[in-house]
Amino acid sequence: MMDIEGIIKLDSKDFGYIGERLKEIRLELIEIDDISDKRFSDFSLTKLSEKLQIDRNTLVNIERGMSTVNSIKIILYYYTLGYNPIWILLPDNNFVPKRSLIENMAYKEDLQKKFLEMESKTLEAMKEFKSSL
Repeated sequence: MMDIEGIIKLDSKDFGYIGERLKEIRLELIEIDDISDKRFSDFSLTKLSEKLQIDRNTLVNIERGMSTVNSIKIILYYYTLGYNPIWILLPDNNFVPKRSLIENMAYKEDLQKKFLEMESKTLEAMKEFKSSL
């Protein structure tokens, strides 16, 4: 995870992935919607923006990556200090832990590298096991 100086330098283009992920989820929801004409899905831009009571263009801009950069910077910074971003984002967070030290530790670069190595070895072992069946 980057330090505070790295977080301070972030701008809206650095958070474009969030809009992409939100759009990916919305398109997935359209795809699995059982409506025959997908243009009228509850997850179309128009219907979703109406449901969320936000302007359709605002939703389009969010999916293009234009987001509240400063809020995200603060959330990322608090995450580096061990706070759970889900606790911050959920309105009803009674059953969500405020601190998320285990998850935060897994994000640290050295632990993340070890985790990826372990995951790779596990996948390889599973492939080997499946091929022996």
